[in-house]
Parts: sequence; structure tokens; C-alpha cells
Amino acid sequence: MEKDYFKDRSYECKLVNSINIGDTVYVCEKSMQRSASKIEDLAKGVVIRKLTRHDHPRGIKVEIKSSNGKTIVGRVVYLVRDNKILYGNRI
Repeated sequence: MEKDYFKDRSYECKLVNSINIGDTVYVCEKSMQRSASKIEDLAKGVVIRKLTRHDHPRGIKVEIKSSNGKTIVGRVVYLVRDNKILYGNRI
């Protein structure tokens, strides 16, 4: 079972209808699931495609385009709204 170091993620990250194409998000790549423990281990990018069709307890799987143009697939850990990271019950 993978460790979840990001217990402060917002509930919206787990809801498929709250993530839209064009949203900025932080995702955890499959290869990093066991070792990612800090926000620096996550990839930030813009959602270009949703891969999960239903709500998921570990986050919605999406395809993002990072700032360097690389395409990355991973589960959403944090949403970014108005240049601020959304945490569980605080910004």
C-alpha cells in the first residue's frame, strides 16, 4: 500500500467534476507514488485531459502539460486557484 504524505489535500482533488481542462494542478506521477513526500516531488502543470471517469479516493488521474512542455500523467494532489494551492480546509 502506498504512503500518503499529502493528507492536507482538498476534497475537490478526489471529485471528477471539480477538475476541468485548463486547471493548474500538482500531480503525483505513478513512478513517484511510493517516494513523493514533499511538494517539490510533485509535477505542476495544466490539465489537458481527464483520464478518470468517476470520483477516486486517491485523486483524479489526469494528463498535464508542464511548463517545459512535457506531458505527464498522474493523480491530482493539489488544485491551484488564483495562484494559491487549495489545501483541505485552508488556502
